[in-house]
Amino acid sequence: MQLILYSDLNPTPWKNGGGETREIATFPPGAEFNDFDWRLSIATIAEDGAFSAFPGIDRTLILMSGNGVTLRLDNRAEHVLKAGDLLTFAGEQAVYSTLLDGTVQDLNVMLRRGRFLARIDRVLLRDKAALDPGISGAAVVVREGQASLSDGLILGPGDTILCNPTDSGTITLTGEADLVLVRFRPVDQPATG
Repeated sequence: MQLILYSDLNPTPWKNGGGETREIATFPPGAEFNDFDWRLSIATIAEDGAFSAFPGIDRTLILMSGNGVTLRLDNRAEHVLKAGDLLTFAGEQAVYSTLLDGTVQDLNVMLRRGRFLARIDRVLLRDKAALDPGISGAAVVVREGQASLSDGLILGPGDTILCNPTDSGTITLTGEADLVLVRFRPVDQPATG
């Protein structure tokens, strides 16, 4: 298990200047854009504009904070996302974002199509919870509030617990928080739980 603090993530500006991205993790570790199986990052959308295209990648975006954003896919369907909402779409789709009232942050789960899938759940932590990370790797991201590990370490918004496939057991957290639990699995592995 690895703890990744939001404050330790380095921002990388978007090519179009409309925001920045902080990479949390990739699999395999250290993989680049053209060879990752999955990628997890937090992006800040600072102005209206087009998303970059990622052919062959399935994307899920979870709005972490802010007053909301409208995403228009392929110049047709519009989806209004408020904090906590999620939207799944193909990376090759044309996506245009319109901010509703100021900057927003989102959690991006990117999966190489044909290699990996993910189950994404929101977990409302109220006092105490034991989370099962599964057998193929997982991430627990604090969307809002605070959560404490058994050793007393306090996690805040954007902080992530990353579980490797070799990790076993449950993750016990206490506190009051809205969490995003992402469980990864290879496409050739049967779903469990």
